[in-house]
Amino acid sequence: MRGLLRIGFWIERNPWFLYLTTVAIWSSALLSKLLYNGLVYGFDYGLFHPDGALYSFRALLWSGYSEFEAGKMVGDWYETNSFKAKYQGPELYYQNNEFLWDQYSVRILYPLMSVPFVKLFGVGGMLVVPALTYLFCLVVIMRVAIRQNQRLLGTTLILFVTMSTSISRWMFANITDGLLLLFTAGLVLLIMNNLDLRFSRAQFFLLLLMVVGSSLTRFSALIWISVALVFMIRKKFLYAGLTFITSVLGLLPIFLRPFSGHVLPGYSEKSLLEKMMIYPLNLVKVTVFEIGQLFVLDRILLVLIMLTLIVSLTHLKRLSSQIFLALLVAVWLTGAINGVLGVNFRYQLPVVPVMIWALIDLLPEVKKLLNRNLSERFVESPHL
Repeated sequence: MRGLLRIGFWIERNPWFLYLTTVAIWSSALLSKLLYNGLVYGFDYGLFHPDGALYSFRALLWSGYSEFEAGKMVGDWYETNSFKAKYQGPELYYQNNEFLWDQYSVRILYPLMSVPFVKLFGVGGMLVVPALTYLFCLVVIMRVAIRQNQRLLGTTLILFVTMSTSISRWMFANITDGLLLLFTAGLVLLIMNNLDLRFSRAQFFLLLLMVVGSSLTRFSALIWISVALVFMIRKKFLYAGLTFITSVLGLLPIFLRPFSGHVLPGYSEKSLLEKMMIYPLNLVKVTVFEIGQLFVLDRILLVLIMLTLIVSLTHLKRLSSQIFLALLVAVWLTGAINGVLGVNFRYQLPVVPVMIWALIDLLPEVKKLLNRNLSERFVESPHL
């Protein structure tokens, strides 16, 4: 027992050990994903997805290759490393393919960040940025746990997160969805240092940069509008207004190109007005499919979501609850705009850092409440 206590005190005085543990857990998850990936129940759990081909193509262009060279390299790579994607030739990726590049042309951050790694490792280098983003997210979670003095809970939740097949499916893939966690994890880190929401000018400028960065990653306006709503509830009206305006400005490049084909693409024959009428029904469909898929494929993540939802609804005045609930609604609405059924939590992924922060913040409060109720019952009924 003394030995265990000494180990506990040593870890208490040396939090860097917890960060090393986090890196070790992430490394195990990465190795497992590299060794075991492919088709599961017909779903693509591989490392290279169809969307990632365009980001790879652009990163290769910015690395100095011609369109023909970049297109051929991507096509050849996908021929041997993709499980479901089928491509016809390098010209498929050329930037005169307006339908493909209408929306992808503004998503410049991921391929730009990947250029150094593509120069070193070729198309395979596109996996580096998502993997490092995943590590950053886990380190932020551990940072929150240390700040909240919940080291064991934080380590346990990190283990659960890395055991989630859905999270690992998208965080280690060559797509932009995982990169958005860089910004939502950054949001958590920023708020943890300012729980009263009194940011310095430099801190709030950093927040606005995160809004811009996520806008250059993929459609993320609803995420930041939901954050602005929380600022509004907390009577931080200047923060709310500037965050809202910046998130809306980030949408402007989308409207400079045809975008209706990317809203509910499964209803391509419908007008934009008709799609707006269909959207509520599609939101219900997406929710049913997502929950059903998680129940079959990833009960760990489903339990984490439901647990966080319950404790957040019972602690509505807590900042972590408000941010989590706002972001959860935002990412679910975003998933319904895309309208693809059964994407297994892909578009909801940015809520993960906030979800874990809420659990670290709220579960100890739930425990205190339960202990208090049990104590009161024992005092009232000592014969129990």
